Amino acid sequence: MLVACGDDASPADEAGTGDEGLTTVRLASAPLGHLAPIRIAQERGIFAEHGLDVEVDTESSDLTSVPSVLADRVDFATGDLTTLIVARSKGLDVKAVVPASASTGVPGEDYGALVVAGDSGITRPSQLEGRTVSVNILTNIAAAAAREAVTADGGDADAVDLVELPFPQVPAAISTGQVDGAWVVEPFLSAAKAEGAVPIGWGFTDLAEDLTVSSWYTSGSYAEQNPETVEAFRDAVREAYAYAREHEDEVREIIPTFTEISPEVAASITITGWRDEVSREAAEKLVGYALRDGLITEEPDLDELILP
Repeated sequence: MLVACGDDASPADEAGTGDEGLTTVRLASAPLGHLAPIRIAQERGIFAEHGLDVEVDTESSDLTSVPSVLADRVDFATGDLTTLIVARSKGLDVKAVVPASASTGVPGEDYGALVVAGDSGITRPSQLEGRTVSVNILTNIAAAAAREAVTADGGDADAVDLVELPFPQVPAAISTGQVDGAWVVEPFLSAAKAEGAVPIGWGFTDLAEDLTVSSWYTSGSYAEQNPETVEAFRDAVREAYAYAREHEDEVREIIPTFTEISPEVAASITITGWRDEVSREAAEKLVGYALRDGLITEEPDLDELILP
């Protein structure tokens, strides 16, 4: 499907060619709300206008997508920025192209939060010292957000016992006391609140003012062999984000068509921010957190990670 090319190649010459001469690009992402602009772009022909025919695989987990990208089974996938930083520090040739999700930048109105049971007596993150807090994986941005919420409140994050728990299990785990707190994102944040959980910390905004949470990324070899396709993909996604920012009602309407989120929940959840650039400042801060937390032992070259 991929063909090496020279600098004068067109997108249709660079990669797989689909119907009507469009370049086929294969995407992988968990079926979450951040895919809404991608779906809208498919329906409105935005990708086609940029010469692309997009195929979306929602069976692949964001947590296992790096091998698929590096093995050339998909062209672009979503991954949280901490995971990509860790991958790059291990010498894996990943390239962040454009944000997939971002913090809204507004404490109290973000799509991720640190929550506790409403009757727990815990009212601030620092009170979680010596207690158990769940994150969906110990080596990604959720763990960094949970730790930073505690640190920003003057607490000792090392005194918090972090455990792994998939986001869908958080509402029940909080309500039954299986964990004392949890870092969780939408739509599971709304589900946890519906069962009595209350947010006490907004770790995304503690990590950075302009936080890229996850990014669409590709492999370095794909970016080198298909520069026009990569640029066309980034331009199309940015156009999709511009449309999504102006048509939130359509975003909420389309989310239930490709996720397990009901129309009622989709109408009320906090939606991720749509940003056009992977934040270099946020990436630098995440590198610092990854070093502090022992996820990496040396700084990766962010110029090699973030596509200019």
